[in-house]
Amino acid sequence: MRHVLLWLAIALFATQAAAESVHFPSATTPPTPLQQRLARERGETIAQQPGIELSGELYRPAGDGPFPAVVMLHGCGGRFSRAVEDTFGADFTALGYVLLIVDSFGPRGVRHRCTGEGPTVDRIMDAYGALLCLAEQRFVDADRIAVVGYSQGAMVALSAVELNGAGTLFDRHFRAAVAYYPLCGDIAVAAPTVIMIGELDDWTPARDCRNAVARRSSEGSPVKLVVYPGAYYGFNFARDKPVTSFGHHIEYNEAATRAAWTETMAALRAAFGR
Repeated sequence: MRHVLLWLAIALFATQAAAESVHFPSATTPPTPLQQRLARERGETIAQQPGIELSGELYRPAGDGPFPAVVMLHGCGGRFSRAVEDTFGADFTALGYVLLIVDSFGPRGVRHRCTGEGPTVDRIMDAYGALLCLAEQRFVDADRIAVVGYSQGAMVALSAVELNGAGTLFDRHFRAAVAYYPLCGDIAVAAPTVIMIGELDDWTPARDCRNAVARRSSEGSPVKLVVYPGAYYGFNFARDKPVTSFGHHIEYNEAATRAAWTETMAALRAAFGR
């Protein structure tokens, strides 16, 4: 009960961090050189197709900036509750960072993507759409933007900084990635990355991340894996009691939550220099 009361107290404080609802397009890839050449031969031009309009909640510190910024990506269950978003907003703005929490599902009418059903959603392009949106704001330092993701959003964060991946299509890049309990495959990243996961996680197993980190080459940027003993999936979201979701155990762990937040702050400060 004590951790629930603590969470409620933080949520009440978080109401001081006012959110601004924003809309921005998901990023799209430019025409390939072959497409451009064929168009020129036909005397045509190819217009880059606009991305779907996304929504998000923007939190910013007081003042003119420019501030470092964080793009946050939700899990397969969709957007966080408003109380959780406001808590994140208070936490990040207290550090002097702008926070943009992306809603990939709501604008597309997607309820969840936890069972593989429903339309395909290119969330990597959503992450870059948010990055490009932030980079255009005068109060944001466009060269100091990181990505933080949870579960499926953590997998998207890893893909967004993949070495020789989607980032090569854009002039702007993420300076760091923080991934809370992703499913881990091969890992090669172009920006410093931290992965945090519970030892007892039965949805996104810690062993997969251990194996992925163990077999990765020295190419690219460093990856730090932190595994929290006694912690399950979703360890940093407060609940009155453990629950089962889509057949998996979810349980709050205060010690892991505090330690993971310390890791997050350290990773962002190292990337941003503040």
